[in-house]
Amino acid sequence: MSGERIWANSAVAGLLLLAALLIFANLDDRYLWDDEAETALLARNVLRFGIPVAWDGASLVSQECGVDYDRNYLWRQTPWLPIYLAAGSFALFDASTFTARLPFALLGLLAVPSMYLLARRVLDDRLTALIAGGSLLLSVPFLLYVRQCRYYALAILAAIWVLYCFFLLPARRRLAAAGLALALTVLLHASHLLFFGAVAGLALGSIVLALDGAVLAWLTAAVVAAVSVNLPWLFAAGLGETTGRLLALGSLRSFAANLAGYAARAELYAFPALLLAAALVAVAIATRSRPDWHSPGARVCIALCAFALGHALVVATVPFVFFRYLITLLPVFALLQAWIVRTLATRSRVLAAAVLALALLPDRADLVRGRFSVTLAKYADEITHHVPGPIEAIVRYLATAARQGDRLFISYGDLPLRFYTGLEVRGGQGCQSLAGWPPPDFVIVRYFFRFRPVAPGVREDTERTLHYLKSEIPQHLYRRVDLPVADTVWENIPEPDRHVFRDGGDRPKITVYEKVRP
Repeated sequence: MSGERIWANSAVAGLLLLAALLIFANLDDRYLWDDEAETALLARNVLRFGIPVAWDGASLVSQECGVDYDRNYLWRQTPWLPIYLAAGSFALFDASTFTARLPFALLGLLAVPSMYLLARRVLDDRLTALIAGGSLLLSVPFLLYVRQCRYYALAILAAIWVLYCFFLLPARRRLAAAGLALALTVLLHASHLLFFGAVAGLALGSIVLALDGAVLAWLTAAVVAAVSVNLPWLFAAGLGETTGRLLALGSLRSFAANLAGYAARAELYAFPALLLAAALVAVAIATRSRPDWHSPGARVCIALCAFALGHALVVATVPFVFFRYLITLLPVFALLQAWIVRTLATRSRVLAAAVLALALLPDRADLVRGRFSVTLAKYADEITHHVPGPIEAIVRYLATAARQGDRLFISYGDLPLRFYTGLEVRGGQGCQSLAGWPPPDFVIVRYFFRFRPVAPGVREDTERTLHYLKSEIPQHLYRRVDLPVADTVWENIPEPDRHVFRDGGDRPKITVYEKVRP
């Protein structure tokens, strides 16, 4: 084994150790937020019923006014694979915050060496591959998302192997096509939207690479196989109905606005395209040289840009702009960043190191706001300290104040409370009827009340809920309890523009109205 290979393997081992520290530290400190609790509750129902059902006879799991399950309460809003991963963890270790996130954290850990292998395959250079692996690992959005009891880590890992098999196709067609079909299937069972984004990205990437007919045939076969095998699932999940409902909300103007929104989020939180492009232009001017766009590395990078564009064109059709719909582009961004830094290093190692530091360290969103901070420092502070949140404060209060059989209404945040307490909980966005429900023992109305999903019946349910609170709750029978924690809305949401690292800021406190007991 050569010295270079020993050094590279040692560096990968070091990245893996650092990844374990950054991903697993304080993994269960912050309570599950609503989307995580949805996955965890469905996983718990899998252990009881064998399949993910939204109703267990006492508690309802819904954030979309009931359209997220069928008439038999069978879950169909999101793919089941992440739910079964969480259920497996619960079966082995019991249900808790840590075990809910454990399988996804492990997948996030696997993504780091997988990223190195992808970069070695695509860019054929150990140092560039290490830069790519380090760029992914030190991406704070990557760290935030893989620590979630949600599909994110699974999707990122699947996307890495989709890209690996795609670039392997010209060399080993059958093996790569089989691997691509498998990776696409895993991605589909993580997220339907991200699957179709990847397919669009592969289509544009193959055009840029000008794949020959034989390779293109194997690529097409892999995609067709992945779709065909999973077609019954797609129909059963009501994908056509959901897609039609979402597309009906959009317009050409909203599509363009969404594209701009995704470009801005990528620039601020994941890939400093302006910085990297400026560095390349500066070097080209200083050295009076033109980049060789026909070199293998340049062609790969152009194909990766095409992949990212295809993905963005698909996710921009959905009327909501969330960074989570860009997570499968994090490996693409890491590859592009590594290649550009390595290219700069051929001219000036000092410049390359400076550009890499500027790409990884400053919080560009804070720079836009006129202040300086280091995103990794904020993340390190979070995972080494306790960060209080609204759900934790409520659960801890109920642990001492509530009794078995008590009822609780909360305007938003019902799913985490269903997971952490044994109370009868209603409220949230599931549109569960309150008619005939006795006045609850605890009432929590968040300062923002709740959000409005696009599902039909939401407006009417909001009106019924407000009427119930005003007419059916005898306010004189309740005492007000103010909890000393800021209502940060979501306990541990990973969205970079919504995530609270430590300080909840100047926000309203959580207020609980507790029925006075005789």
